[in-house]
Amino acid sequence: MTVSLLAQTGMIGAGPDGLVAVLLAGGRGSRLGDLTARQSKPAVEFTGGRRIVDFVMGNAIQSGIDAMIVCTQWQPDTLVAHLRAHWAAGFARGLVFRDGADVAQSGGYLGTAHAVACNAAELDGAGAREVLVLAADHIYAMDYREMVAVHRAVGLPVTVAALPVAREAARSFGVFETRGPCHAVRFLEKPDDPPAMFGNPDRALISMGIYIFNWAWLRDVIGQDATGSCQVPLDFGNDLLPRAVERGEVGVYCFSTPGVEEPPYWRDVGTVSALTDARADLAGDNPPIPLPVYPVAASGSG
Repeated sequence: MTVSLLAQTGMIGAGPDGLVAVLLAGGRGSRLGDLTARQSKPAVEFTGGRRIVDFVMGNAIQSGIDAMIVCTQWQPDTLVAHLRAHWAAGFARGLVFRDGADVAQSGGYLGTAHAVACNAAELDGAGAREVLVLAADHIYAMDYREMVAVHRAVGLPVTVAALPVAREAARSFGVFETRGPCHAVRFLEKPDDPPAMFGNPDRALISMGIYIFNWAWLRDVIGQDATGSCQVPLDFGNDLLPRAVERGEVGVYCFSTPGVEEPPYWRDVGTVSALTDARADLAGDNPPIPLPVYPVAASGSG
């Protein structure tokens, strides 16, 4: 059975479309206090027996993604055990874990782009042609196939998912200014006067931290020296993305529901209050999104 062979060898392989996912799951989440003293932020319990990470994993499975590298760092044991117990069976082409302390010569990942750079050889070996980079600590439901289709149709080497929010709320996020609906011309970090999104002067497009890269392009940008050491840029949002926008290489995928004014449900649960509110939202009688469904029944909570 393919999944068993991959599990035994600890390898991943790209499918016919060449897409491989990289999950950035190493965050400490210090604002969550004692909840992350002994486990990473994505491993924090949510509601209904689920953990924060389960939302992105459910999205990946529902989107047909079956090859993923999970980049871990802070207190990874609970997270790794949970993903192996509940999600590994859904990744026929491999679900592998690469901890920064083991992979990065610096002793740990030094940023989001650094994590991908340190696993470049494995992505090469997997035959990746596109890399979907995901964050492990947001609460939302999304079919990544729609974003992949937009990425391929627009033809730029980078596509970033963006959420339309009220302009005054966008001041706390990275914001895109676009030419037309898709082509980014500026990226501003927490601007006082966020630029309006195309076609809607009352809203702005904030980055969701979800990226699709043409792997040949990204491989060239992140690079590696002759010794195989991971090189800069260190972070997608602070280092790579603004430069790529300036060069006209970034497309924007607007995550919205056609005909619906309110944006889809998406929450960054980086504080105890935000986590508490999101738990209450999904524990109510009419939750805005469903709880993730494990690909197979499994015993134990991980």
